[in-house]
Amino acid sequence: MSQNKNDSAYPPVRGFAAWLQLVKAYNHIEALMSADLRPDDLTLARVHVMAALDLHGPMSQQALADHLFVTKGNVVGLINKLSLRGLVERSASKTDRRSNLLRITPAGREVIERIMPRQRALISKLMSTLSEAEAQTLEKMLTRLHGVQLEVVSSNQG
Repeated sequence: MSQNKNDSAYPPVRGFAAWLQLVKAYNHIEALMSADLRPDDLTLARVHVMAALDLHGPMSQQALADHLFVTKGNVVGLINKLSLRGLVERSASKTDRRSNLLRITPAGREVIERIMPRQRALISKLMSTLSEAEAQTLEKMLTRLHGVQLEVVSSNQG
């Protein structure tokens, strides 16, 4: 019996099939949620910025980058676009002149209050195939995976 060439080139990896399903599910969900935001000329990343500022209050660019797990440079680009639309604003920090304090504007809060019910309804519909117990189990497993990712990133930086 002949062995498939790819079988020896790519030995089995524990969890690969689960990882592939996770990627497919994320890509599908992200595409649907992004399509919902397109009429408002928003992206998921921009909504994440506004939602973080709405939920957690004013914060520095670095704190926002850390919260969103992106680079400070990425945050700068997102804030530039949102501030041009009057949805977020920068102001000099009173405690640290080297940093800007970011906050959502009243116009940004109105946008969040308008789009979040739609986004939450879409998430609910997309996750409705899972029972409450399954959703909680999935959340616990993904939280564990995230913890491992943080350990890997930390060990690669050290």
